[in-house]
Amino acid sequence: MAITQAFLTAVGIKILTAAAFVIIAALAIEHAGGLVRKVLSRKFEEETVLNLLESVSKGLMWFSALLIALGILGFEGIAASLGTAAGFVALGVSFALKNVLSDTVAGIYLAKDQDFNNGDSVEVDGSKGEILDVGLRKSRLKLEDGNTRVLSNSDVEKKWTKIQ
Repeated sequence: MAITQAFLTAVGIKILTAAAFVIIAALAIEHAGGLVRKVLSRKFEEETVLNLLESVSKGLMWFSALLIALGILGFEGIAASLGTAAGFVALGVSFALKNVLSDTVAGIYLAKDQDFNNGDSVEVDGSKGEILDVGLRKSRLKLEDGNTRVLSNSDVEKKWTKIQ
């Protein structure tokens, strides 16, 4: 069966259209990544958090661009399957990491909270102590008996009280 000139022309146009889309998408994603970073830098000062959120947003934008490019090339079924599979993978990963994610989100809020700073006296679950450190996932308290207690941030956020 001979390949016709019209078929080759149609395939060539699809390839050129997809290539043009990917180039435009690359420029847009770089610009959008900078905007995401600029907006988030107003809320978060920590470079690690900014890098993580910028990378995740760019990754999602690139994945979307890939699915659109596949659709332009005529592989709509593959694009739909990949999108669906990615949704199930994201659901599974988020379920597996729900404690890590909740601790990290709580840690970001605790780090930004003006009411609780290193050196403040607090009470958590009946233990009184001084805040040594509020990290992204865990907080450390120096207890009155000299021991250090490490608590997950999601627990700390719900249970601590500042002692005046």
